Amino acid sequence: MFKLLYHILFWGLSFLLCSFLMSYNNNWNEAFLLSSIYMPITIGLAYTISYYLIPQFLLKGKKFRFALYSIYTFIIAEFITLTLNTIIFIFIANYQYDLMPPATQDFAILNTVLFLIVMLFLAITSIDKWRATDTEKNEALKNMAEAELKFLKSQLNPHFLFNTMNNLYALSLKKSDKAPELILRLSALLEYILENSKKNLVRLSDEVKVLEDYIYIESFRFGDRLKIHQELNVGNQNEIQIPPLLLITLMENCFKHGGKNNSDELIINYMIEVIESKIKISFSNNFVSSESNSQAIGLKNIKSQLAYLYKSHYKMNHMITGKIFNIEIELPCQ
Repeated sequence: MFKLLYHILFWGLSFLLCSFLMSYNNNWNEAFLLSSIYMPITIGLAYTISYYLIPQFLLKGKKFRFALYSIYTFIIAEFITLTLNTIIFIFIANYQYDLMPPATQDFAILNTVLFLIVMLFLAITSIDKWRATDTEKNEALKNMAEAELKFLKSQLNPHFLFNTMNNLYALSLKKSDKAPELILRLSALLEYILENSKKNLVRLSDEVKVLEDYIYIESFRFGDRLKIHQELNVGNQNEIQIPPLLLITLMENCFKHGGKNNSDELIINYMIEVIESKIKISFSNNFVSSESNSQAIGLKNIKSQLAYLYKSHYKMNHMITGKIFNIEIELPCQ
């Protein structure tokens, strides 16, 4: 509501300014009429640059395309302004230059007035956009740091390590060949978390590999009760990048909430596929506790992380069907 009032106030004042600059001999009726004719060009030009060209090109680092399309936009605005001037010259001044309204006789001054208003609007909105972006970035970075810390705590908490050490101890007593494998995978998991949690994006192949390590470690806790179904349709995993710890956080969410108070089978399904330059990720698990996954802190942290990295170019939805929790994420291919 405040933003709408701000825009109305700005263009109202701009209309008065334009009318003042176009008024000659205090002919305000003519000034208001000319402002009503030419101001739509100014408004259209200002909003096109501010709300389309800047976010779509300049803020994404596509500076050359932004400059090129801005020039095209200005040329189109110039053409429309010249067309209106020609219409005034033909139908109002009857082909007589001296009969044209004074404000339209000097095309350079007319353009200067209109485009100064455009530049003023762009300056004000750009400052607001960069301030909002900076605030959003700082908040997202804070949320990402908290997400990394909470994830590390959830994986490195005494309960997790206690279970893993117990499993290692039991395997050692049996002199099982699985003990070295468990140690190796735990080491790989911890190394991956420490080395990659600060990155913005990592290779999908690395995420899938460490996800398998995490599942292997957790499988000792659930034994035969754990049923995991995997489906990967992504082509070359080395060419696709996703945020670090995304898959592990989703899987950890399944184990935490699906395994709570569950003495029966824990069934987890996850799928990763690429369709039309979009990465689609889905995880689902059964649960018996009245507390489902949907309010999990991990999922809120994921949403903050995705909002920072992809802005509005991602989708994240979850649903509960009976005793099955499902979450779906769609990301642009990187």
